[in-house]
Amino acid sequence: MRQFIAALMAGGLVACGSPLPAHLRTVRLAIHQDPIALLPVRVAQTLGYYADEGLAVETSEVVGGTKAIQALIGGSVDVAAASMPDAVQLALEGRDVRGFLLLYTRPTVALAVTPSERGRIRTISDLKGHTVGVSAPGSASHQILNFVLASSGLSPDAVSTVSVGMSASSVAALEHGTVDAAVLLGSAIAAFERRQPGNAFLLDLRRPADAQRVFGSEVFPSLGLMAEERWLHANGDTARRLVRAVLRGMRWARDHPAEEVRARIPEAARMSAESDLDAIRQMQTVLSTDGVMPAGSPALIEKFVAVSNPKLKAGQIDIARIYTSEFVSAR
Repeated sequence: MRQFIAALMAGGLVACGSPLPAHLRTVRLAIHQDPIALLPVRVAQTLGYYADEGLAVETSEVVGGTKAIQALIGGSVDVAAASMPDAVQLALEGRDVRGFLLLYTRPTVALAVTPSERGRIRTISDLKGHTVGVSAPGSASHQILNFVLASSGLSPDAVSTVSVGMSASSVAALEHGTVDAAVLLGSAIAAFERRQPGNAFLLDLRRPADAQRVFGSEVFPSLGLMAEERWLHANGDTARRLVRAVLRGMRWARDHPAEEVRARIPEAARMSAESDLDAIRQMQTVLSTDGVMPAGSPALIEKFVAVSNPKLKAGQIDIARIYTSEFVSAR
């Protein structure tokens, strides 16, 4: 993985085409390892957008959004790419963490069944008593599973959950029958589709209809950038520069052919060409166009978090404080 990051950094220097400014503002950023889900953030590096804004972004790759949040709270990074509902969880713990740039308007998440159980698990209700893989305990994928179960009248403890990681490891868990079903993220969805043709998903939240069925809305804010309030207050101009650079990366990733976007993924991080291209095209459909939290979405997030965290009660926190559009609107 270190080689992956080094390649990205090198690509950024080459793409920039000019020496870096002598005095760059350093931003320490934690992102998870999926090579496509956070590709717009990486593209901003490889195309030199951070350097254009006078930033030196030090990227740390971690296993899932939960670890990114841990790094943020622990002080080892300034900014974390994580699920927007994580900000609600943190508010319940008394943490002043706010999202300040939305990356996706729907989760790039699908619920798949291991091939050997296709005949027995046909609906969400059929998961009762089975083992379901999530990226990590308490992660966004775990919270999504809990919410999906609740939407079908099941409690979270109706299934057993185990950690299967992300990308290739989650696909391997399904193919080897380690789990009966699994919540797949980003590139793993396309890889499983290619490797197991005809093995339909129980749910694919990238699709507007499935998002509507689960959340009651085709729009449900997913990954975003977040930081502690004190860092945002002390580094407002830096946050705006970071937002501008990542938005450029988002626009580039959305507007260019999937083949060109895939070329920005270092060889060692790629899967098959077909899987990567499918995942990129799906990613392009759910990328936010402006990075702003849609109206009404905070209430949806509050409802979502309450399923996994019974401590959350209506009005307990100021849900509007989980996100600020200050740094997007002022770009």
